[in-house]
Amino acid sequence: MTGTAKTMDDLPQFKVSAVRHGVNRDGGRTDFELVGVFDRTEGVNEGQCWLLIRLKDALNDFTGELRFLEAGTCAAVYQTSEEPMPDAVGLTLVYLSPQWEPYHVWMVTEPNWRWDRRVFHATDATAQRIKGNGVSIIDGQEVREWIEIKNIGKGSHLSRYYPVLPDGRTTLPPIGPGGIIRGGWDHIHCQICDERIVAESYGYIDPGEHWVCEACHDKYFVSHDLSFIKK
Repeated sequence: MTGTAKTMDDLPQFKVSAVRHGVNRDGGRTDFELVGVFDRTEGVNEGQCWLLIRLKDALNDFTGELRFLEAGTCAAVYQTSEEPMPDAVGLTLVYLSPQWEPYHVWMVTEPNWRWDRRVFHATDATAQRIKGNGVSIIDGQEVREWIEIKNIGKGSHLSRYYPVLPDGRTTLPPIGPGGIIRGGWDHIHCQICDERIVAESYGYIDPGEHWVCEACHDKYFVSHDLSFIKK
């Protein structure tokens, strides 16, 4: 596929032949089983995964459990719980492995998804010492405690963890009064390649505050190319 953008049509396709209704859950959700056939089995794995589809100008995605009905065939059943479930019989849904989130597909393929080139600025972070779950070995030393830092930002739930070495050393800047690290949130990771976008460097940000590096934006987003999804 050299020189050709990979689209949703190039991902494994699951055509639904029947929908079985199951138990009604609290909160209005209902268990469903989607029965259907894949166009291929390469790159499709049993277990947790996503199924994606566009319906009436809306982006739809389901999370659930996949299993093949018989080894060596493309027939499968997908168990999910939705509120509500669209009339899926006859629809073809796109398989996405749990390595990715649906928004990784939508943000690349949707032509109206807005991206702004912007400098990433470091923000303050809170820090607190926490006990580890057992003992970790970092650079040959036993680590039992960690410093959890959280981005101080509107609606931010991001956290990172830094080891506290046996002699008390960490790789963090000094922690100030009230557990504040000035400029402690000094990088963010690209949603596609996971490379760091460091403070005072450029990246691209969408309205949901997802960041991508300039290289991934130019390689994948300009041409709406999903080739970073290998299977």
